[in-house]
Amino acid sequence: MSSDVKASVPLTSSGQLQGYIGASGAGTATNLGSIRIQSVQAQSSAADAQIIIYDGTGASGTRIIAQFKFGSAANESFDHYIPGMGCRFTEGAYVALTNCDFFVAYYN
Repeated sequence: MSSDVKASVPLTSSGQLQGYIGASGAGTATNLGSIRIQSVQAQSSAADAQIIIYDGTGASGTRIIAQFKFGSAANESFDHYIPGMGCRFTEGAYVALTNCDFFVAYYN
């Protein structure tokens, strides 16, 4: 069985989700357009970590598609599988992080 799921470039602060695009090697980090996020991984930097994912290239004037809250202390890991076909982002995905060391999305 083969899969076309890829890991995003890890975000360490709020920003547009990027992926490595290219035919060879690691490729070039490029803003992602239309994607479907199937799972996410993050680590808290303090209690009450929060991840908000918007459908678009920024947080202003765009729809919230997914929101997660986790962690009662620093260094707690968060792994979440999104059931079915995942969450669809038609205009790209902007990720707003609060109290998170990093965030990675697995998408196709």
